[in-house]
Amino acid sequence: MPAARPARSVPGATGRDEMPSVRLPGRFEHFYYEEYPRVVKLVYALSGSRAGAEDIAQEAFLRAYQNWERVGSYEHQAAWVRRVATNLATSGLRRRLLEARALARLAGRREPALELLPTDQADFGRALRALPRRQAQAVALFYVEDLSVQQIAVVLDCAEGTVKAHLAKARHTLAKRLQLDSGEER
Repeated sequence: MPAARPARSVPGATGRDEMPSVRLPGRFEHFYYEEYPRVVKLVYALSGSRAGAEDIAQEAFLRAYQNWERVGSYEHQAAWVRRVATNLATSGLRRRLLEARALARLAGRREPALELLPTDQADFGRALRALPRRQAQAVALFYVEDLSVQQIAVVLDCAEGTVKAHLAKARHTLAKRLQLDSGEER
């Protein structure tokens, strides 16, 4: 999303040297520049695709901008954008998985030919994306975004106890899948 530039006065354009009243969403612009990199990082952890993460983050911020009168009044605007982005990421991931399965059936193979993450992160990325949606979102928000349980509860719009349960189940599942020492928790 390109940055909005303040309007300038153009002498003679209106017959006066004054600027027509144009309100730019300065609060949104600051919000966008502050939160966009974090949202991309979060969605990248969920989707495994940098380009896809940027597209999803832009879509989430576009929705925030279109509804800024309402979203701008929220106490947790960043949580709203993260919720939209994680929902878009998981629905997009489901759609891509369905497309990949269909293509694999057509090609006579079951796995996509392309690895989405660098090889050092591929196992974790696959394990993360194999988790149930809310568990994957909680793990990404906790470990990638470094949000607290309370902040994750706001983003996911659920109770803190629910977030703790999602994290505990996800840690257990990831430890089994990645054959890690499950005694080592953050």
